[in-house]
Amino acid sequence: MKMTLFKLLLGLSSLATITSAAGIYGQVCDPTPYYDQLTWQYNDACQSIYLYCDPSSSKCNYIGCTNSDYTKGWNTNIRPFPDRCGPGTFCPDNRSKCTATVATNSICEMQRDDECQGTNSICLNGVCNVKAVPLEGKCGNDTTQYVSYDAEGDAELQTIIRDNCTDGTYCVNELCVSSKANGASCSQDRECVSNTCNPDGVCVTGPDVFHQIAAWLWGVLGASVFVFILIVLLLLWALQRYQSRKEHAKIGKFFGDNEEFAKYAMLDHDNDDDLTYYNDDTVGLQPPPSIGGDSFDPKQRASMVYLTTPDYAKSSSLSLGHHGSSTKLPLNASPRASGTFTPPARGSGTFTPPSRSSGSYPNLSNNHH
Repeated sequence: MKMTLFKLLLGLSSLATITSAAGIYGQVCDPTPYYDQLTWQYNDACQSIYLYCDPSSSKCNYIGCTNSDYTKGWNTNIRPFPDRCGPGTFCPDNRSKCTATVATNSICEMQRDDECQGTNSICLNGVCNVKAVPLEGKCGNDTTQYVSYDAEGDAELQTIIRDNCTDGTYCVNELCVSSKANGASCSQDRECVSNTCNPDGVCVTGPDVFHQIAAWLWGVLGASVFVFILIVLLLLWALQRYQSRKEHAKIGKFFGDNEEFAKYAMLDHDNDDDLTYYNDDTVGLQPPPSIGGDSFDPKQRASMVYLTTPDYAKSSSLSLGHHGSSTKLPLNASPRASGTFTPPARGSGTFTPPSRSSGSYPNLSNNHH
């Protein structure tokens, strides 16, 4: 309910403003400007933020420019906000339209330095001047008093005196004199070199004055930045070297292990050609390289015996094929087949292992290892 009432009041206010502006637009007015004697604010006969009194027709017309980015009470639903003027032009107090700047000694509006041509121009007493009178030169000034209000709403009388003396000087009795140093007594900002006179009447450094930085401080700053960058680069280089060494160590170990493996494989292959094998199951069973030390002779491996689980069938066939003096026994005489086994006498010097399937029992001499 409250929101609806607020919107209704806002709509009625906008409607009243539109009606008021539309009712004033085109009416006859007095184009003579006047300024409030307390605040020196510009006013005209149209009494509207959207309108001005056009001197060419003496009628209220819509404004065509502005001197600020914000105007209190402006409603864009009624009129689009006007644009600011570009370089070489200015918007007059009545905000009629952008106008070209005027030359020196031409008429200008009160304290409107921006209406004068040049970068060092000043509007004094309604006339464009150049702020270039040297020390002890003849000068001019104007004095303006107006009322301003502080944060508590109290009125304060301000007195502004402006002159056309160069920087570092000010005008006294139509003569440019040197400005005062900090700590000297003053009554106007223009009297101080710092252009700041505090409320106690003393020249001080302004809060917005740019502080010069000594050259040696710039040097220290530059050296610090250079050293910091150098340290970072050195740390990155050291880290890269450390990681590179680790990677090289890994690669070296990998290829070193491969070389050792290849050496042992080649050594085993050479030894296989020199050794005598009794069956295929013993192929590839080689002693480790550590046996015998550096003076190890591969031919000595022929006298070595590697014990594995015996295959009695293959042992029997080898005995029959290579030992003609061996005695064949019938299959039914096998102790394994008959379920009995009689070991040889201790002094006989022979040992007959039972055959797994052939049924024969070769006699092996005790000199076989």
